[in-house]
Amino acid sequence: MGVRMFILIAFMWVLIGCNAQNDSREHNDKLKSQSIVALKEAAIKGQMKGMEVPLKSTYSKVVEVYGEPKGISNEECWTYSFGHSKSEADFYFSHDSCGEDHNVLKPETILNKISVPVESLQIQMTAEDVKLALGKPDKEYWNEAYDGYYLIYDDLDQYHLVFFAKEKTDPINISRVQVITS
Repeated sequence: MGVRMFILIAFMWVLIGCNAQNDSREHNDKLKSQSIVALKEAAIKGQMKGMEVPLKSTYSKVVEVYGEPKGISNEECWTYSFGHSKSEADFYFSHDSCGEDHNVLKPETILNKISVPVESLQIQMTAEDVKLALGKPDKEYWNEAYDGYYLIYDDLDQYHLVFFAKEKTDPINISRVQVITS
């Protein structure tokens, strides 16, 4: 009788432990989904979740809030600042580095894109997590020229929300999130 009782108690203990793990996983998935939805809700307002400065702010406002950048560069003629002391974000501006002064930002230049590493959002997410939380993206593709995977949500009034993965892995791990003016 003692052995049977021990086996029954051990079996019940395993069942309880499995249910607790499933409950914990479901809870974490729900929190991740809520965090991704919160990114979209902020993007609808022209903001990046957790960031004080919204899109359409000036370069001087970005510097005031996040400090002087370590550098200013360009990507496909988009001028951007990076390495601000109080943010891991890259800030892109309405300045054509190909047609105007190369890598120069004036105080009144307007912010039109914020790009952050997912680590700064304190969430790890895959492309599937994003699609489960937000539904089918308006655009989804691998771009070999820019070496990246893109999930783009365009239905945000005057803004776009972009999830980017640098590497083609299984699952596809998102590495950056971007909010862009239309």
